[in-house]
Amino acid sequence: MGAEHKLDIGIVLDTICPWCYVGDRRLQRALEMAKAKWPEFEATVSYEPYQLDSGLGKGLDKQQVYQKKFGDCAAAIHERLAESGKEEGIEFSFGGKMSNTLDSHRLIDYAKLHGHDETTQHKVIQSLFRRYFEQEQDIGDHDVLLDAAEEAGLDRDQTRNYLQSNDGLDALQTKMQQFKKLGVSGVPFYIINNRFGISGAESSQTFVDAFEKVFSADSQQ
Repeated sequence: MGAEHKLDIGIVLDTICPWCYVGDRRLQRALEMAKAKWPEFEATVSYEPYQLDSGLGKGLDKQQVYQKKFGDCAAAIHERLAESGKEEGIEFSFGGKMSNTLDSHRLIDYAKLHGHDETTQHKVIQSLFRRYFEQEQDIGDHDVLLDAAEEAGLDRDQTRNYLQSNDGLDALQTKMQQFKKLGVSGVPFYIINNRFGISGAESSQTFVDAFEKVFSADSQQ
């Protein structure tokens, strides 16, 4: 196929970022729209780690964390999120516990390295998003992480051994530091063909428009 309609998309995200969930749904629709627009279109999507709060503890009351961070604006923020979520088929629920996301990122990395195919990583991320944002599960809990891993087709015992070790930890932290050095200060952040960036959960059409600009710029080289 022609290189002009092929994309590599890196998505920098945190697993407790609600707009990352919304943005992922919008991007998936954009990819479908792009395939309809350019029949030979192909995209390779990878997910990269970012922590909104690396000092976050474990098993924290989510509502208390939101109240401390957003104060009286919390209710309005949740209402806006709920509306945006419904448009994407997401039923946000804001109760439950919140934990440090490091282990969830380690699971995502593990899925990329040991998954059966390139869809495993996305399946893990979708499971984590659904469990955290819709089912009020604590994705800092290893049992929840293992449920998500198993749902995506990963071996539960092997995944448990990985999470209980320090394997991949240094590489993961190095990647997070690199994105901060590149100037990524919020998520979601999308890196297209290692040259173009999109910040925030933009509309599906905005993504497609960006793809077209990338193709146009690449064709002029």
